[in-house]
Amino acid sequence: MLANILERKGDQKNFWAELFAAKQNNMAIQANVVGLETHKLNGESVRCWVLEVEPTGAVKGIVPRMETGVEKSSEMNEFLGQTIPVMILHIDQDAEQVLCSRTRAIELMQEIALRRMKVGDQYTATVTKVSQNRIVVETSGFSFSFTNSDLKLPFKNLRDVYQVGHTLTVEVKEIVRDGHAVQQSEAAAREDQGENMPTPSIRLIVAPVLQDKWELIGTRFNLRGVYKGVIKRQFDAGYWVELVPGLDVYCLHPKRSLHKGLLREGQVVFIQLQRINNKERRLSGEIIRVIG
Repeated sequence: MLANILERKGDQKNFWAELFAAKQNNMAIQANVVGLETHKLNGESVRCWVLEVEPTGAVKGIVPRMETGVEKSSEMNEFLGQTIPVMILHIDQDAEQVLCSRTRAIELMQEIALRRMKVGDQYTATVTKVSQNRIVVETSGFSFSFTNSDLKLPFKNLRDVYQVGHTLTVEVKEIVRDGHAVQQSEAAAREDQGENMPTPSIRLIVAPVLQDKWELIGTRFNLRGVYKGVIKRQFDAGYWVELVPGLDVYCLHPKRSLHKGLLREGQVVFIQLQRINNKERRLSGEIIRVIG
């Protein structure tokens, strides 16, 4: 169960009541990572996340590094500004602080999801990390990593396509328990029996559900139509202009000498779609206007 106290309206007394209820009932809550601090825990200095756990900002949430679920302190910076699930471990109302754990919230979310999860189920996953060749997504407490080839994208840098907070759909391909694939009938039987499957022995294999962007040709994008795009890659002869992620148009250098050699990756342009090669799934066009 995941509660979102951040979106509730009410006075601070009500928020404290909800925080105590969440702790007592072993509920995970959503919190915003708003800072980093160092605190003394058991005599040692520990790097901690600072959380916003209720809308007034009067109550400070603290997550010690060992409860964050990240391996290195340097990785904690990547979560700044993100909304994360946490469980409340301790409440100090006098100090207006709550001690929280992301690790235990993730374990709870995984446990709940696994009770009903079956092969073939689809989930919406949120991008939590983006590098040049890899993205990390999370859903139901599980994290998965996808590369360019997994996503079937031609881009050298996935930062050109994805940002933290973007979503994509993933499908469960296999549920592996203790090194053995769980058959769908077996998983259903466990669900009927209410068996609690321990998280450490479970591994999920998922795949991104990819829309065939070529299906947009003839519907959203048509021959001789003019469309806005972003220059993604530059070659000696021209540019690849992205209409939507996964659908690019090859354009020669603009005829106007004013723009020749001045265009750069990331610029917004308007192109006219001039050729559609369905056999090779290739688009060609002409840059007719540069926005900036």
